[in-house]
Amino acid sequence: MKTWINKIFLLSALSLVLFSCEKDEDRVVLNAGAAPALTASSTDLVLLEEEAGEEAVTLRWSQADYGFDAAVRYTLQLDIKGNNFAAPVESDLGYTMEKTFTVAELNSLLNRLPITGFAENEVDVRLKGEVSEFVDPVFSNVTTLNVTPYLSAPPYATVYLVGDATEFGWDQTQATPMYRSEEDVFVYTYTGPLKAGGLKFLGVKGKWAPQWGNNGSNGIAFRETEQDPDPGTFTIPAAGFYTVNLDLRNNTYSIEPYNAASARTFPSVGIIGAFNGWGDIEPMTKSAFNPHAWTIDYTFAEDTELKFRHAPNWDVNWGAPKGKEAEIFGKTSQGNENLKVTAGTYTILFNDLTGHYVFIEK
Repeated sequence: MKTWINKIFLLSALSLVLFSCEKDEDRVVLNAGAAPALTASSTDLVLLEEEAGEEAVTLRWSQADYGFDAAVRYTLQLDIKGNNFAAPVESDLGYTMEKTFTVAELNSLLNRLPITGFAENEVDVRLKGEVSEFVDPVFSNVTTLNVTPYLSAPPYATVYLVGDATEFGWDQTQATPMYRSEEDVFVYTYTGPLKAGGLKFLGVKGKWAPQWGNNGSNGIAFRETEQDPDPGTFTIPAAGFYTVNLDLRNNTYSIEPYNAASARTFPSVGIIGAFNGWGDIEPMTKSAFNPHAWTIDYTFAEDTELKFRHAPNWDVNWGAPKGKEAEIFGKTSQGNENLKVTAGTYTILFNDLTGHYVFIEK
């Protein structure tokens, strides 16, 4: 009985080997020069959001030559120069021999790469040609685009102030958060007290890059990685209240004095809504440095509505403008509509001086 089982096992294994060999023999050996030749109508591109529907670039290529008639399907691959297409972004081009990308189409592909918006990037592009899963693909020559993309939205829920002008000095793990402007998603704003001293902007709390600092001429210098040069600081001349703005779209900043002399301060502010039956507030924590800055970490088990409210009663409460109820950042004012929040865990920041708020999902 064992002999028959062994024979059956050997025959099965031999069949698998023969089948594998047959598949290997069926693979096509490509002719020399089979790869398509890729050209671009332009390799220096500045993409502007207001020109989204206009043509950005036309790619053309020659037919891949497999040595036999074949319908070749082409895929465009894009990657940051030097990455050698280790993790490329791909776009299916079908069986055509050229493709014109609009500004919006190309920008959308580029935004899937770890790319720097509103700055020049070197991006490698190539074509992959395929006729069958049993035939190795061919790849075109590599063309490098020098391209400046725009961002549909910045990748930062908030950015942070750090420096001896701020509450926690140069401790980047305790940097002071800013708020997103309700008028422009690329503008971050902070209104509150600052000390005399220097400051910079950080993209991620606890990390020194990305960072925005002084370029030496009182303009913006961007430090993308911690291997890049460390920019200088911006100066706060005297202790007081200021409004600080950072515009990532235009790479600009502003620091202006703010008159908070008549601003009311509250002993307690919190969130209240359907999630707790519109009962008492869930109290937020007030900054010891900024009497108008509040924060809370909170988990909402389901989608809900809420407002910010002064503790004792409804005489002072903050809501969203009509049409802005579902925004995760913005500017509230007295009364107004309930904020709509999806289920999840958030760090919630609120500034009662300006009405700015932001929900940062954890």
